[in-house]
Amino acid sequence: MNSPSTPDVVRSEDPNAAQHLQVKIAAAEKLQATMKAANVIVRDRRLSDDEKVARLVAECGQRESSARQLLKPDFGGRIGFPDYQLTNNGANIRRMQQRLKGLAQESGRGSATLPFAGGRVEDNAEACRVRIYHDAKPPADTIAKLRSYGFHWTPSLRCWQRLRNDWARSAATQITGVQWPSASPAATAWPSVSTVNTVAAGQALRTGVAA
Repeated sequence: MNSPSTPDVVRSEDPNAAQHLQVKIAAAEKLQATMKAANVIVRDRRLSDDEKVARLVAECGQRESSARQLLKPDFGGRIGFPDYQLTNNGANIRRMQQRLKGLAQESGRGSATLPFAGGRVEDNAEACRVRIYHDAKPPADTIAKLRSYGFHWTPSLRCWQRLRNDWARSAATQITGVQWPSASPAATAWPSVSTVNTVAAGQALRTGVAA
């Protein structure tokens, strides 16, 4: 679970999206390290169960009840954190890191409006949307293409739009033929390491791992 200030779902248009992702990454990395360390202890045949519990509490921040649960074999006879849990968590870390990289790249790109025959395309940084405006209703095949590329009709704006990212700009190019100017990454103000670690520790507490 997340802290009250970190949403379960981080939306790209959230001005604090990068900070939220950093907190989530730090929490997931802390959990990954804890699970690996715990498995080393749990699978050490030289230790008694009481010794394993004591070390899990002292070294891995586990509550005693959680530590003893790790010593109980699952349906497959495995003890500790299962391999699939580490694999899934590791994949999630890499996914969030890639998304954070994408957000950093987006932060360096300002808004732009590009004309094409019969309309214009807006890359709106403030709204975090790529919008396609037509001077007249486009033909059915164009509408089908817009939908196939993930654009949705917005009656209030009288445009087709989707979430702003490289895929959206590429799709707009495929549909309208516009060519986008390159953007230089801007410096991003990330939260301090101490802030990220403090919030990540709070998240870890709610997974059965103490800070």
